[in-house]
Amino acid sequence: MTLDRRAAAVIEKRTSRRGFLARTALVGSALAAAPLTYLLRPGSAEAAVCGDGASCGSGWTAFCCTVNNGVNRCPPGTFAGGWWKADGSAYCCSGGQRRPRYIIDCHGYCTCGCSSGSAFCSASCRSCSCTPCAQNGTCDQRRVCCNNFRYGQCHQEIGCSGPVACRMVTCTPPYQLYAACGSTNAVDNRTVSHNAPCLGEPCA
Repeated sequence: MTLDRRAAAVIEKRTSRRGFLARTALVGSALAAAPLTYLLRPGSAEAAVCGDGASCGSGWTAFCCTVNNGVNRCPPGTFAGGWWKADGSAYCCSGGQRRPRYIIDCHGYCTCGCSSGSAFCSASCRSCSCTPCAQNGTCDQRRVCCNNFRYGQCHQEIGCSGPVACRMVTCTPPYQLYAACGSTNAVDNRTVSHNAPCLGEPCA
């Protein structure tokens, strides 16, 4: 019996058929995404799929597909404000090699201006409010509209922005996708394992 079937068999004893099927898919994803993490360390299949920094207190921002009905794009009312890359991603592969994954911060617009000397609008002027935890039905428990930080390579004509609403991902450099994004490089390899169930399984 394969590892994913054994794991699924244990789960089947404690759940309905519908729940069993959903959990079987999740176990399979966990084994594909992080087999050693899932099999050898304490934790759930969801935690293995979502990678590091997925908890409420981690300080990272949720992925857009988690909060945008499964769509990996900046949701309405937000714009691409900047990007960084994580090298050697298991989610971006070419020619048998792991490639960089690019993460784009989607910022909320301001409904009124920023105060003098600030690049971020006050809470009363934001198009979204801070949700620090509990994205229902997913292990991506990261924050939404809480982090006031901007890399700034995209849409530099927008000088006053709200916090990061969510993060979208791509295996193509953002400046090749969007004319509004520049090519100034930023790297944060701490995010190389960050993921969400709605972003799919790794390619390697």
